Amino acid sequence: MTQRVPPPPSDSPSSLPLPPPDAWTGRILNDEARDSGCLQAWWLDAYGTYRTTLEQRDYPCFFGQTAERRGEMFYAFCEAGDEETLRATMRRFVEVGREAARVRFSLALFFAPDPSLTTHEEFLKRFWHALQTLHDADGAPMAPAHPDDPLWEFSFGGRKMFVVGTSPTYRQRRSRVVGDGMVLLFQPRELFTDPETGEPISAAVRRQIHARMLAYDGMPVHPDIGFYGDPDNREWKQYCLSDDNTPETGVCPFAPRPGSGNG
Repeated sequence: MTQRVPPPPSDSPSSLPLPPPDAWTGRILNDEARDSGCLQAWWLDAYGTYRTTLEQRDYPCFFGQTAERRGEMFYAFCEAGDEETLRATMRRFVEVGREAARVRFSLALFFAPDPSLTTHEEFLKRFWHALQTLHDADGAPMAPAHPDDPLWEFSFGGRKMFVVGTSPTYRQRRSRVVGDGMVLLFQPRELFTDPETGEPISAAVRRQIHARMLAYDGMPVHPDIGFYGDPDNREWKQYCLSDDNTPETGVCPFAPRPGSGNG
């Protein structure tokens, strides 16, 4: 049986055939994309930069590269402050992701480039505000409920997702820059398991990714990068890393709703 975890560097995802250039537009989740064949210019620019970045042979994330090349990505676009679009596209992503054929699909959520986003502190604020907005609109329980639990992961509609926050405010950690605006990547927890065995990805694959991060960023892997389920690991610390290697020592900015889970 074929294991669909990302291949080692010797079999880079860049060897996989690219989908047709326009195939991605059929996986845009915004309502307006369904009603019009005319896409906004910034949508096209944002996707083009994102795709070009992931096509680099040395880009460290196998998961992102492989998902893009296999057409296992959904896309959404959001203007600053447009919380209704944020909520609507996440609901649609969770809905379509329940289909067996799409359970491993990820979501790239692009925010319009904003000249006022100039500091990394502002990026962190906007990132956590987006997750809080989604959580506050979600009626499903989150379990475990508290981010300080090593098994906690952001969830919506009962689906757990690892969230990667990227932003042009990163100056050193270039693997976290995939466009001119903020981009949130929602990767379902199923993506990190072998679909045949249900076992987590191997330690060897994780070491390969970390080695590629070291080479790509030109700096050591951030000390908060860990492995899901490890008693000392906290997933939320990995979502939007500092631009240097200063470990996170504060509390998670995310606030679970009272009664939103059993943890």
